Amino acid sequence: MNAEFERLVAHLRHLNRPVVSILRPGVDVARFAPSFGVSGLPPSVVEWFGWCNGVERYLGQLQDDVNVIPAYNPLSIDEAIDAIPSYRGDPVLGEYFLPLLTTAGGDIYAAIWDRSGSEASVAGVLVGESTEIEFSGIDKMMSVFNACFEGGAFFVGDDGRLVMDPEIYEEIYAQVISG
Repeated sequence: MNAEFERLVAHLRHLNRPVVSILRPGVDVARFAPSFGVSGLPPSVVEWFGWCNGVERYLGQLQDDVNVIPAYNPLSIDEAIDAIPSYRGDPVLGEYFLPLLTTAGGDIYAAIWDRSGSEASVAGVLVGESTEIEFSGIDKMMSVFNACFEGGAFFVGDDGRLVMDPEIYEEIYAQVISG
């Protein structure tokens, strides 16, 4: 999955996105497993936070400055753990989940898994909507996001913000998920 992370950063760098310079270095999150009541976190969750531990924050920062995909920014492990109580009780998320990406309005992409710590899938939580499993794994999510940059679904709009074309996104999502 490291290649997918590198591809994402390369897309952001090519688009001259401010987030590239403020991505925080990854951390070893395996030590957090006991706080989830599991013997180990899924390898992809460990790899995600090993790649990036959120973004540096500064006064006057805009949401778009921290986004790695339109509207969403990566959370640090501490921010992710702090966010858990806000989503606890969601039947799709279940007992074992960890937010990965968030919006300013509280929408998230969260890794979810079972007690065994087996590989995680990714749920999309939109405030006021039903939670859905969006991706079979973090690697699939990253493949979709990278394909969206490559296929024109994610781009910089006329106002300089990172935006999405929903129709192109749906086409790319269907192609990557079925492929």
